[in-house]
Amino acid sequence: MHTNPLSKPYPLMKKLFLMALVCALAITAKPVQAQNTLIKANLLTPLFQTGSFYVEQVIKEDKSVQLGVFFTQIADVSGYGITPEYRVYLSDTPAPDGFYVAPFLSFMKFTIEDKDPDYGYKGKSTNFGGGLIAGRQWIFKEKVSFDIFIGPEYTNGNITVERGTEEQIDDAGYNGWLPRGGIALGLRF
Repeated sequence: MHTNPLSKPYPLMKKLFLMALVCALAITAKPVQAQNTLIKANLLTPLFQTGSFYVEQVIKEDKSVQLGVFFTQIADVSGYGITPEYRVYLSDTPAPDGFYVAPFLSFMKFTIEDKDPDYGYKGKSTNFGGGLIAGRQWIFKEKVSFDIFIGPEYTNGNITVERGTEEQIDDAGYNGWLPRGGIALGLRF
């Protein structure tokens, strides 16, 4: 097994991610208040053989928390990710309607595998990251949400080779800036 020591996530980032995840889950686990919870699906991710879903909970007139999850299977890469975010709405309308900015953290875990008996490879990648998105969400008829967002994300990956070479699975342990964006459609409860 090989681990790239230069690409290990910082311990502080792991602690911040876990703390944000626990807070997001605690807030969204409270009893549902009328018209303050949204369940959404990203309409763009199926184009990339991925399913991406969100639960947003309004916590104040101008603030909400959202927890996103995705699952993917593209060629030799499969995995999942979790993205907690904190939204601050900047519009005159109460959350969750209007313009917003949202800092977020992300955790992604991938398996990279080619089962060819002669040239196959297998490895795992764990990525931690964070960033800031800006977006606009509309609420139609007080029930349907339409959310557009975009922003940068910085990610730091750690790969472990189980079979083959590090070069064969190196791209999954990506370190650097990535775009994050989407168009989500959902229901408000």
